Amino acid sequence: MAVEAGLRRAFLDLCGRVRNRWFPPNFPTDPFDLRYGVDTSGLVEGKSLAAGHPHDRHGVSYWGTASSLFEGALAHWSEFLAATHCSIGDYTFIDIGSGKGRVVMLASDHPFHKVIGVELSPTLVSIARRNLDKWKQSIHPCNDIVLVQSDVLETPFPDSPVLLYVFNPFDAYITQLLLDRLQALTLTRTAPIDIIYTRPEYPELFNRLPNMQDLWSGDVPFSPEDAAADVYHGNAQGCSIYRLMAS
Repeated sequence: MAVEAGLRRAFLDLCGRVRNRWFPPNFPTDPFDLRYGVDTSGLVEGKSLAAGHPHDRHGVSYWGTASSLFEGALAHWSEFLAATHCSIGDYTFIDIGSGKGRVVMLASDHPFHKVIGVELSPTLVSIARRNLDKWKQSIHPCNDIVLVQSDVLETPFPDSPVLLYVFNPFDAYITQLLLDRLQALTLTRTAPIDIIYTRPEYPELFNRLPNMQDLWSGDVPFSPEDAAADVYHGNAQGCSIYRLMAS
């Protein structure tokens, strides 16, 4: 199944590159950028994001999470927070493949203990840092915000409760390696690892882990303004929320 999904993604990516070469897209500016004067809009092809890392070929194109999608997904996650006996302030939020930083900024408008963006592409990290410089000119519920240019397989995770945000930043190969790493971490920690998996293309990889709980799956609707600016003209996006417990 993962192989079929990977082939489908490769075919769609090829079609997109051919289309974009002959008919360059003109994407609308996202409402988030209009509101805050930052640059998180558009679609950036994966081939433009090379970092000189062996995992470059496993990355995918960038486009930002709609604000209403993030807020809707976070609201669903919050419904299961009580079961951890933790508050949102105990959690470190980590955006895996943080791109231009939109989700990092959105997360900082909630009282997380800390917000971290992990991104392999130096091009996207540079843009995200400029965005964050503007964002930090005002006060937010979480002001401990860090952007890290790194491979997620090499990035340290805190021992405290963690909420990972994953918006398909790479293919099935790296997704499986990430899950293997998270599974190994549960052998030495007791704090939960929660995951918001948006646009879940490889749910079978997540569901295969024996201590992975599927807390919620469904569609999260976009606001009308986000739907109008969506790269793929959608009005909702699928989302799954997981909790990986100690082994």
